Order: sequence, then C-alpha cells, then structure tokens
Amino acid sequence: MLQKIVLKCSHNGDERAVCSWGSLLHGVLMELLPEETAELLHDNSMHPYSQYIIPVGDKGLEWHIGVWDDGIAEVLIKAVMPLAQITIRQKGIVLNVQSVNRSIEGENDFLARFFSDERPCRRYKIEFLTPCTHKSDGMYMLFPSVKLILQSLYMRFATVTGDICLDDDEALKQLINNIDIIHYWLHTSKYSLKGFAITGYMGGVILSVRGPEQLARLAGMLISFAEYAGIGIKTSLGMGGCRVTREFYMPAKEDGESRSNDR
Repeated sequence: MLQKIVLKCSHNGDERAVCSWGSLLHGVLMELLPEETAELLHDNSMHPYSQYIIPVGDKGLEWHIGVWDDGIAEVLIKAVMPLAQITIRQKGIVLNVQSVNRSIEGENDFLARFFSDERPCRRYKIEFLTPCTHKSDGMYMLFPSVKLILQSLYMRFATVTGDICLDDDEALKQLINNIDIIHYWLHTSKYSLKGFAITGYMGGVILSVRGPEQLARLAGMLISFAEYAGIGIKTSLGMGGCRVTREFYMPAKEDGESRSNDR
C-alpha cells in the first residue's frame, strides 16, 4: 500500500520554520522508531519512505511523510499518529500537533488511476515544494532533466512489491525518450544539512508524454509516485518534496473551435 501522513503543527518559538527543518524532523522520526527499525533504515541505502516540511505562516508547518513499504509503514504509523507534541531539541522548539491526516491508497486503486481511464493523461505538472537536486558525476545538479527525474523515481518504484513493480530497463528508456519538459518555472534554493548547504532548485515543470497509450499510462503512474517518494537525493532528509497534478489544456480544432483534452 502507498500511504501519506500529514501533521499540521504550530509553535511559539521566535524562528519561522524553513524547509531545512526537515532534516531535524528526520532525526526526531528516527528517535520515535524502535531501535531495530531505525538501524535497518540507516543501513538501507534505498529508504522506503520520504518526508519533508512546508512552512505555513509565521508559526506553523506541515510535516509530510510518504511510505510504500507495508512493514515500515505499520511501525512508522504507530510512532507518529498519536503525537500531540514534537520537540526539536536543536532549536529549543516544541511543535504542537493540531491535526494528523492519514491517506491510504491500495496498489489496485493506484493502478486504476492510470490504467482504467478511457484515455490517458499526457501532461503532468510537478511542483518542487522543497529544494531538489540530483548527483551526477560527483556534482549536484542545478536543473532537472527528464532523465534525472525518471531515474530517481524508477529506482524507488523498483522497490515496490506486488503488481505495480517496475523492473524493465527498456521501459525506462522508452519513457525517457517520449517525455519532454515543455514548460518550467525554477529558481535555485539552498538546503542546510549537517553543517553545510546543498544548492538545488525549487519551482515546477510541466511534462508532456508522447508515444502509445500504454506508455502514457505507465508514465503517469511513475510520475505520480513522486508524491509519495519525492524526487532526487536525500528525500528521507527533507529534500525533493513534490506535488503532482494532471494538466489539461484547450487545443484548437481546425474549424477554430476548441475542446477540452488531456492529450
């Protein structure tokens, strides 16, 4: 199952929350989990969860946690759902949890979003809500590319068990060749992490999918997985938080009229 937990919090500290607090809340999360689970996650290079924060106003934030491993999800939910307060010791701040919302999407329901529609959607908007970057040849990338985005999602999606497991490298190659960035609004942004800052990007892109309908359905499934997994590096530490939405537009017909379409 794919699960998302959102905790809405407020605090009375003097500082305004920033995205980089996500790394501090990762530390909080590890302390909340049983020791054996925390050690297992620490030793696993491909984490089956992502988490990030979004500042809200002067005294609030939303803590988003996505998880797609049923075993880890069960332990994580037991640790997070009952929280009424969260202490960030490094900041001397106590977060008051105002609400906790948990959403669950079964594998079949997730598949149905893309494979049951009469026609597949062919445009997707990805909003990068926290700084995002990719590491290539030892360097942090300041701009996204279709290849970097899909490779990031593919590596995480390949760990999903059940009917939605993706393990075909040829399919990934076809996706990369048939998806284009057709619009973007991006700016650089730094993410503070353990005494140093990583420069990445925030903003958004619109992706357009070409090719056969089955490929477009597969593309939509993989791109939409970003809402659970994030994109890029260090998604467990608060980077790469994403929101994905379908994009619709009004293409002109030959007679000058227009109609709604998602292709």
